[in-house]
Amino acid sequence: MQGEEMRDTDGVFTEFYEALRLPDHFGWNWNALRDCLSDLQWIHAAHFLLVIEKADAVLSEAPEERDILWRAMNDTVKFWAGKPELPGQQKTTFDVVLLCPPDVEEAMRSEVLRS
Repeated sequence: MQGEEMRDTDGVFTEFYEALRLPDHFGWNWNALRDCLSDLQWIHAAHFLLVIEKADAVLSEAPEERDILWRAMNDTVKFWAGKPELPGQQKTTFDVVLLCPPDVEEAMRSEVLRS
């Protein structure tokens, strides 16, 4: 996913919609994104790796929303990590990688960990 395309909430939701092929009933809001990320039934995969390039550009036009996104990502990772492995089913994993220039890496790390 491209952080430069995610400068506002519409851009965030569009990138998620396109990258994960979210269902048509996706509600284009934070709660709907959280709901979709804790379901993922429409994708036939057991392992998810979400990579956001230029993550420092994400929500640069709506910085007050960044904490909401980072918290949603953190909650999604924890949700899937905490799901038990059921007999006969492969455990689902969900990981997120945020890529950014080295000069903002520490600030990004601190921001995400505060969320």
